[in-house]
Amino acid sequence: MDKKRGQLNLSFGMIFSIILIIVFLGAAFYAIQQFLSFQSNLQTQKFYSSLQSDVNTAWTSTEASTPATYIVPSGVKQVCFTNNQNGNVYFVEKIPQLGQYIDHLNITKDYCENVTNGKVQFLIQKNFGEPLVNVRPVGA
Repeated sequence: MDKKRGQLNLSFGMIFSIILIIVFLGAAFYAIQQFLSFQSNLQTQKFYSSLQSDVNTAWTSTEASTPATYIVPSGVKQVCFTNNQNGNVYFVEKIPQLGQYIDHLNITKDYCENVTNGKVQFLIQKNFGEPLVNVRPVGA
């Protein structure tokens, strides 16, 4: 009796094509991940830069009370202010992240503002005769 065996007959070209497809898909996913990470870093830096600019504007004026709205990276649940020399403004995602120091802020007690739809809003305020700028909730 003649036994027939099943054969898996893939040519070198087919195997090479499958390997190339896997490599291209891996490279595409890596590039997308890097782009999204770059976007998040860019939004973070834009937030800190805009906040510093708005605080400087209030600080140089004699009196100010300006509501400010900023876009924050996705995943950020709160923006917090604390009296810390290393970083007085920071983001809270799942856990608090390392923040950045913003000059001319008067933070007497810790304060966090919730993020809604990727945006955070608070009041940048300086009263007449005060040397530093305060941050308050918009309704306060």
